[in-house]
Amino acid sequence: MARMRFRLRSKFTLLLALFSSLMLTGASVLLEFDMRQALVRESIDKGLGVARGIALNVEDPLLTGDDIALFSAVANAVRAPGIEYALIVDEQGMIKAADQVERSGDGYRPVSGEIVVEGESYKVTRPAGAERAVLDLQVTITTLAENPLPLGEIHLGLSEEVIHRAIAAMRWRMAAVALVAAAVGGLLAFFLASFVVQPIQALVQGVRGIGAGNLEQRIELRRNDELGELTTAFNDMADSLREKEYIRSTFERYVSRPLAKRILAQRDELQLGGEEREVTILFSDIRRFTNMAEGMPPARVVALLNEYFSRMIGIITAHEGMVDKFMGDAVMALFGAPVHLGDEALRSVRCALEMQAALREINQAREAAGEPPFAVGIGINTGPVVAGNIGSQDRMEYTVIGDNVNIAARLQGIAKAGEILVSESTYRAIRERVVATALAPVALKGKSSPLPVYRIDGLCEDGVKKARPALSGGRSESLFPDEVT
Repeated sequence: MARMRFRLRSKFTLLLALFSSLMLTGASVLLEFDMRQALVRESIDKGLGVARGIALNVEDPLLTGDDIALFSAVANAVRAPGIEYALIVDEQGMIKAADQVERSGDGYRPVSGEIVVEGESYKVTRPAGAERAVLDLQVTITTLAENPLPLGEIHLGLSEEVIHRAIAAMRWRMAAVALVAAAVGGLLAFFLASFVVQPIQALVQGVRGIGAGNLEQRIELRRNDELGELTTAFNDMADSLREKEYIRSTFERYVSRPLAKRILAQRDELQLGGEEREVTILFSDIRRFTNMAEGMPPARVVALLNEYFSRMIGIITAHEGMVDKFMGDAVMALFGAPVHLGDEALRSVRCALEMQAALREINQAREAAGEPPFAVGIGINTGPVVAGNIGSQDRMEYTVIGDNVNIAARLQGIAKAGEILVSESTYRAIRERVVATALAPVALKGKSSPLPVYRIDGLCEDGVKKARPALSGGRSESLFPDEVT
């Protein structure tokens, strides 16, 4: 733990110090560029002032050949700070006066190099390969007449040494500021890391506790920042893990997610181990699937069942039913166990209608692919059963047992393809909400008298009877003869 804390502090310190240094370095580069441009501009403006002052005073001396006046002008020019040399060149390119007297009378060789700036009557050049850092300022001398005529040029050497010294001084100052900023930033980062490490230590200990299997972890840290959010997220995670552990240890692998949420909300009311309750049982079976699967590879059979079950299970779960078990291509689903919601019969019928509707969509795709359609019969019954855990201490299964389970299974067995058959007990619970057809009573094995059976044709909602597509070969009249079913 101490090693981890040291590394974190070191990283914070180094990162903030590096960031401060980089920011100041970037600022220094920009500042140096701006400062250099400003100093060069200032030096050029100063030189232009001196050169234009000379140009006003040398018109007559150039025309009359007054060399003394010309020499006096260049001598005064080089006395100005930052001016290295001064030349007056006539229109024929001859040096008429120079601060170095021996150059007078020589031919002037134009300066070649980088043009720094150029105006209407002047040009500034940085000579290529010059031994000294000097800018050559060239200003044209013209007459003061209405139509000015060129008389020659003034050349001044503007020293850049002053600029270099100012830039060097600025660099040293910025370096000192950068060092101070890095030191201050490092100290701030060190203390900030210490402030951050404490809740991180608590989080690490909590994570280790959860890793060791102790899910009763909770961190009490009141902070309105990201660490506070992280702590809240950790506590939420621990709560979620405890809930998942509860689900895993009690209803592992046989309780659907919506029901699991209700079980958690009603965990004190839930009774396991066997209890009598009224449940609606739904059985669904694919007709002649065995014959259909005979010529298929096993992998294709499994893929077909998985595709079919995925769609059906989603519908059952959406109606808050629980898939009890799979029996080959058949599904057994419970409504009302392990949690009673109060409208199990209606939800089961709605689920069955949606399953048949989904099957029609599946069959459309299968027929388009040249595959035979599925045909499904559904049976539903409502009645008291015993619900509880069956199995052993090593492996248990939550299911329901009783005669009413058998009735639902036998109704499914006699249901034709596409039919939904319900028992009288289920029909009585939903008679005001469905469109149904009474069929001839059916004699079921183990029953002394035939049982009334009803075929569900649709729903009756908001006073309007909504029937599903009519079945061919109906066996009796609708219970609503005045309606189109």
